[in-house]
Order: sequence, then C-alpha cells, then structure tokens
Amino acid sequence: MSAQPNQRRQPWSHPRCGRRLRRRQRGLSFTSAVFGLLLVVFFGTIAITMLPSYAGFWQVRSIMNGLQDRPDIIAKGPRGITSSLGTLLSVNGIRDLHARDFKLEREQGGYKLMLDYDVRKHLFFNVDVVMAFNHEVLLRSP
Repeated sequence: MSAQPNQRRQPWSHPRCGRRLRRRQRGLSFTSAVFGLLLVVFFGTIAITMLPSYAGFWQVRSIMNGLQDRPDIIAKGPRGITSSLGTLLSVNGIRDLHARDFKLEREQGGYKLMLDYDVRKHLFFNVDVVMAFNHEVLLRSP
C-alpha cells in the first residue's frame, strides 16, 4: 500500500522501523520519577538539617574576625575579650555557643582566639551527621 503524494506519513508508521522507533520515544518511567523524587527529598533533608549549623558558624567566624578591628576590646585583655564575645554572641542570637567555649592564648604581640567544636544532628532513622568546626584569629595588641 503506497501513500498518496499529498499525505505525509508519520515516522513511526513506517513498516520497517515502527516498533523500534516507538521504544525510543518512551518518557520518564514511574520508577525513575520516584527514584528522582527520593533523591531530591534525601538531599533536601540533609540541606535543611545542616545549613543552620553552617550559617551559625559563619556568623561566629565573622564575629571573631570583627574583633581584629576593635583595638579597644583587645586592650582590655583576656577578661575584656571574653566578656565582649559573650555580649556579641547574645546580640547576634547565637545560643549554642558561650564565651567559655573559646580558647584564648597569649601570643607575641597579642592573643590567639580559637574555637573548636562539634555539632551532631539527627537526620533520619538511626543516621546522624557530625559537623566539626574550627577557626582561629590572631588579635594584635594596639
């Protein structure tokens, strides 16, 4: 049976390649869609759980770096630095860390302010994630 000259044949209606072409035109299967959705939920859960801890650390790190530009606080010595840290942490709404979590060592020409802590968060079932954060800043005396 031949086609009329003014009628176009659909590519899948050709007798030799009809089945083969139809198999290649399949879309996303149900199992692939469910697997993709599970991956999105898995990584979304991880992001929602871990991002607040990282955001808090970035905020604490900026507080520590900001102390370098405050010679009036550094001139007060270890007690003044610790007191100012406690105030800055409370003003910025950081409740997980306290001024006693920071270590302060005397260095030549100033102080070394160090922070080293771990955060453990529950993900799901019996799976937890442990995040280790550390940062140190050299506070030069004026």
